[in-house]
Amino acid sequence: MIFLLYLFLNFVSLSGVVYPDWDVYAKDEMLTKVNEVRKKGCYCGRRYMNPAPPVKWDETLFKSALHHAMDMDRNNFFAHFSSDGLNIGDRLSRQGYDWQVVGENLGEGQKHFDEVLNDWMESYSHCVMLMNPKVEEMAVAKYNDYWVQHFGKRMKR
Repeated sequence: MIFLLYLFLNFVSLSGVVYPDWDVYAKDEMLTKVNEVRKKGCYCGRRYMNPAPPVKWDETLFKSALHHAMDMDRNNFFAHFSSDGLNIGDRLSRQGYDWQVVGENLGEGQKHFDEVLNDWMESYSHCVMLMNPKVEEMAVAKYNDYWVQHFGKRMKR
């Protein structure tokens, strides 16, 4: 009975989809590592990217990223479009994220965040997205072999 209660408390249900309650330490660690890179600036390919402001973790971005990772896993594909043809902007709008700027990095097969972060930094387009000074929020989700990193900046009200 205690085990079942533990399992129940480690899942959050939202709109019929069950989301794992990720360890806060893991979220903080991923956010810290991304912000360390953004703070220093770096080369993306041969292009130097100036230091960028820190990003904050956003739960709506996390849910969207996790949903996309689950979709890719369950439907056996790897793409920036969902199985029903939606791009990141469409998917975030569906989640209620009223956005100005959005971006997405994908990874497949890496076991740990450090590995996928390194791969993103070695890819010009992924690195540029990670260093984009226009984004203010971020989240990363992993489901089985799939990693999804979402970035965003909300519309000003």
